[in-house]
Amino acid sequence: MAKTEECDRCQCFSGYCGSEYLICAVHPLEPAEIPCPDFAEVVGQWEPLGAGYYADELVLQPEHFLTTVERQEILETHPLFTGFCPKCGTAIAGENLVHWDCDRCGWKDDSVV
Repeated sequence: MAKTEECDRCQCFSGYCGSEYLICAVHPLEPAEIPCPDFAEVVGQWEPLGAGYYADELVLQPEHFLTTVERQEILETHPLFTGFCPKCGTAIAGENLVHWDCDRCGWKDDSVV
């Protein structure tokens, strides 16, 4: 399907859902008319593809998307999820921690920029 200039600003643009094959949820092949009769501009908090709002703040995703294996490794080893240092096993507990660094062995959480 040929994407028009309006597609990126349309509520029907499937790129917001992460599909690289389907551009429009209403006109999967292409709109019958140009300009598209079903164009519905996104109003309010516009967000670029791959980003989202958290507590009214736009949060951009990193340029490098993690693979499923990388995500699984983080879930299994990061102190945010386990409560323990992945290097030495020391308990790292606390509320509202921004950096999950280990005071015992010096492991640093480099996942936060």
